Amino acid sequence: MEAGYSCMGEPSVCNTTCGDGIPVGTEACDDGNTATGDGCDDLCVVELGFTCDTSAPSVCTGICGDAMVVAGEGCDDGATADGDGCSALCAVEMGWSCMGEPSVCTPTCGDGSVDGTETCDDGNLNPGDGCSAACQTETGYECLGEPSVCSVLCGDGIILPGETCDDGNATAGDGCSDLCMVEADYTCTGTPSVCTPLFGDTCSN
Repeated sequence: MEAGYSCMGEPSVCNTTCGDGIPVGTEACDDGNTATGDGCDDLCVVELGFTCDTSAPSVCTGICGDAMVVAGEGCDDGATADGDGCSALCAVEMGWSCMGEPSVCTPTCGDGSVDGTETCDDGNLNPGDGCSAACQTETGYECLGEPSVCSVLCGDGIILPGETCDDGNATAGDGCSDLCMVEADYTCTGTPSVCTPLFGDTCSN
């Protein structure tokens, strides 16, 4: 009797033995078991989303890039490119989370890594500190680095914490300094700030 077969009767009727680890006859694979979900099913047929070699026993792996998430894959977005959350090997990339089939991957806001559509990530989800809870740079701020460090933009006409004025420029000597602080002998109001001297010009004869 040949390996991979079982035979009965006279004349003998021989059938393949699925699950013995020897792919023969009509078996497309045989991984040594009859479990499903591992690439080779209980009838020794290659399961959807997998490819199996013809070794004994068969080794089955998920097909990365087919938009199906199967055993051994953390994600599958239907592509085989790195940098979009799901790697070329169908693993979830650091700083991302992926769900569904095909996988939809979104950057993890608040982890300090600027990924995907994030314009900043300062390591928290607190709004009002320059980087919003959606990891977008807030109006009036500039954010740089990873994790992002956000600072107020002086000269944009928006008064934010740390500024006592902002007249829309970063020029000193006009009442609002290049650090957006009200200069001596001036008063500034409004957004953008309008600065006027505290004491008007006096003329003497």
